[in-house]
Amino acid sequence: MIRIGAALVFAVLASAALGQATPALPSDEEAPKAPPIVSGLDLSAIDQSADACSDFYQYACGNWVKDNPAPEDQVRWVRSFSLLWERHLYQLRQELARAAAKPTSALEKKYGDFFAACMDVEELQKKGLEPVKPTLERIAALTDSKGIASLMGELTAAGEPTGLFALNVEPSPLDSKKPILSISRAGLPLPAHLVQMFTRAGDTIKQAMSEEAAVVSVEQALARASTNGAESADMDKRYHVLTLAELEKLAPNFDFHNYFKQVITRPIETVNVVDPDYLKTVDELISSLPIDSWRSYFRWQILSGQAVALPKEFREGVFAFWGGAQARRGEEPAPRWKQCAAITDWAFGEALAQDWVKRSFSPAAKAGTERLLDALDKALAGEIRTLPWMSEETKRIAEEKLAALHNRIGHPERWRDYSALKVDRHDFLGDLHRSTVFERNYVLSKLSKPVDSEEWDMAATALQARYVRSMNSLYIPAGLIQPPFFDSAADPAVNFGGIGVLAARELTHGFDALGSKFDKTGNVRDWWSTNDRKQFDQAASCEVEQSSEGAPKSGDAAPNRPPPNNLTVGENTAENGGVRIAYQALMNALLEQGDAADKQSDGYTESQRFFLSFAQSSCEGEKIGPKVAGRVLRSHSVERVRVNSAVQNFEEFGKAFKCAKGKPMYPEKSCRVW
Repeated sequence: MIRIGAALVFAVLASAALGQATPALPSDEEAPKAPPIVSGLDLSAIDQSADACSDFYQYACGNWVKDNPAPEDQVRWVRSFSLLWERHLYQLRQELARAAAKPTSALEKKYGDFFAACMDVEELQKKGLEPVKPTLERIAALTDSKGIASLMGELTAAGEPTGLFALNVEPSPLDSKKPILSISRAGLPLPAHLVQMFTRAGDTIKQAMSEEAAVVSVEQALARASTNGAESADMDKRYHVLTLAELEKLAPNFDFHNYFKQVITRPIETVNVVDPDYLKTVDELISSLPIDSWRSYFRWQILSGQAVALPKEFREGVFAFWGGAQARRGEEPAPRWKQCAAITDWAFGEALAQDWVKRSFSPAAKAGTERLLDALDKALAGEIRTLPWMSEETKRIAEEKLAALHNRIGHPERWRDYSALKVDRHDFLGDLHRSTVFERNYVLSKLSKPVDSEEWDMAATALQARYVRSMNSLYIPAGLIQPPFFDSAADPAVNFGGIGVLAARELTHGFDALGSKFDKTGNVRDWWSTNDRKQFDQAASCEVEQSSEGAPKSGDAAPNRPPPNNLTVGENTAENGGVRIAYQALMNALLEQGDAADKQSDGYTESQRFFLSFAQSSCEGEKIGPKVAGRVLRSHSVERVRVNSAVQNFEEFGKAFKCAKGKPMYPEKSCRVW
């Protein structure tokens, strides 16, 4: 599934990228320094004063956490993902700066010009708000609620942000080979300085305060109507396939026929409405709010959602973090080069990834990852056969699903063509619009043909492993197949503890409470029995209680952590399963090689090195003090809880570190789902 709401691009004020000197670009910043390469296992990160059997996270990460507080421009600072992202952006910046100065192909010139346009903040300052004036005038001409659909259609067609909802294309729930249009919520995080933004756009203080109140009122009403992350992931609650007539009946005050006519070139027969209650609320607000409120709302979308391409006073008043991270207030914005590298990466993801793969992704790395995933599949098959909560018939279906699963490693076999995307080195806002339209047209073109099972919906440089239930496929992009997660020269324990746990964790999602609602072909079909689900829920309830006890309280060093919910518990269950499955795969691999789990290297056994590698991928430097605002809910618990919960629920950890039974990390009673 690919989101194509324009706000995804423009909300950026982001966090970028080879090593030789690069030509200067229009910006007021110095060239960045190359971030270090992170090893899979760092012995200096270990806090030898801590007891591994009492607090394994502190033992594995203590020294690193102490020496690595989160930088001011970061929401989170994790030893693995954050440092990999920083290196990726740095390498990207070097490549883009070179392409901007001396391109060697038409495509390089295209993405080099895009990056240069973004970096030219003097040009943005000189233009002021002139580029958005026609749009603001069009919004000001909105006279009644009947014109909202037409306005949104015009703006969306032009690649401008509108909020309210986003269009996606995803496999149909009953036939995963057929695509379907999907409508879900879209929007921007509310910035801290709405009044300032509106006054800078020409409002009086009184007008700005009135506009702020209108925007906040709309967003609060939409937030109340939105499902949470756990509910939106539940297939029983996110699939509501309607005909166009039924959609118009659900939201009679929004002219979808007019809207679709401006955005989509082909007739729309059916639509999946992810959250009907949310769409009903949108419809009610359209009919009930004064038109002034809607003019304010769309003005905010244009000014805030495109701040990255506007003058400095708008950019600094509204900033978010690229790539799905949470918006923060009172922090420093990321350097401009990071913002521009990340945005160019979004616009030309596969083009840039293709070049990176040629330089950095070796055949040996791919072959090593393939062998590792084969070992994980075999270990998961063995795990399924011994699950106490799954019936024999359900185990048979699970084994069939596992046998049908596709492992997608490294990168797609076919790369996208960017020849139709036009770029103007002196028109960054226009470049953003054209890029959004290009992406939207690419996605919507999928409605006219069967779902392509070979296509990736993430760049090969992405820093995430993902199991896609509707495709029954596991994706491990090349961006992850590098230290600290994978190193062809490292011992198996480090790789299985790194990328092995990540991959195994994702694999469990094909067979958990949500995965049970997709069959081996990716169609929505519940293949668990009622008793299977009851037994699973009973097993998972132990981890619910454990997460509640382990979650930091308000007086802890990192305050305002969210309490556990179903999504958090689901991820923790997967984490526990990922560790168990990856460890068993390692043991099988060592046995095949004739090695033993107690073989030592650098003073640690293979078993111990596995657990250390796993834990150190989650070492997190936190911001401590008054600048820590309430965090937006995320599905993964605080890292200390995640790491400690995973090892204390796996008896092999206690054995590996020779813990006395009853110690916190080797309790008398532990939880197990996988």
